Amino acid sequence: MRVNINLASRKHEDVQQFFLRWGVALVLLAGLTLLLGALSALKYNRVIKNAKETIDTQQKIAQLQKQLDDAVAYEKRPENIEITQEKKYWNNQIIRRTVSWTQLLNDLQRIMPNRAFLESVHPELTPDNRVTLKLLIAGEKYEDALDLQKNLETSKCFHFPKILSDTLEKEGRGVPSNLRKFEIETNYTAECTAPARPAIREGM
Repeated sequence: MRVNINLASRKHEDVQQFFLRWGVALVLLAGLTLLLGALSALKYNRVIKNAKETIDTQQKIAQLQKQLDDAVAYEKRPENIEITQEKKYWNNQIIRRTVSWTQLLNDLQRIMPNRAFLESVHPELTPDNRVTLKLLIAGEKYEDALDLQKNLETSKCFHFPKILSDTLEKEGRGVPSNLRKFEIETNYTAECTAPARPAIREGM
């Protein structure tokens, strides 16, 4: 019995399958390459846009800082010292009248550590019309000032607090006591506490 096998046709089929598989693989690879290229292009454009926005913001900040420096330098001129002092005096008077002391003390009472208490508060108006408070705090240890600074940072009413000084009080004849005095400076926003709405009576 004789069996005829055509080896040439088998070889041709293997070559077709080889090119078919590799063709599909190349198409998938090309598609993946295009996708990665598109994502890279989007990311590049986003980086360029963010860099441009950063540069624009820095230029605006520099311009505003220059305007502020020019205004401060103008106020410090010898011929403007008297006007500047008078302006500062009346601004402080306006602050004292506009700031609600009851609200301010309530805001401080809510965040004051248990071992510390307020001795004095002095409001000032910065050149950019922000209310700055200088607080004199009494406490038992330095951690009391750190706790108050942390509470001020997390409050909506106070911003950018910093401890200016730490002094250990002395009793009679120079004997040191356990009481410390801290001077803290912070910005204050009086509008942070919304006023309570009056109750509406039924039938009104």
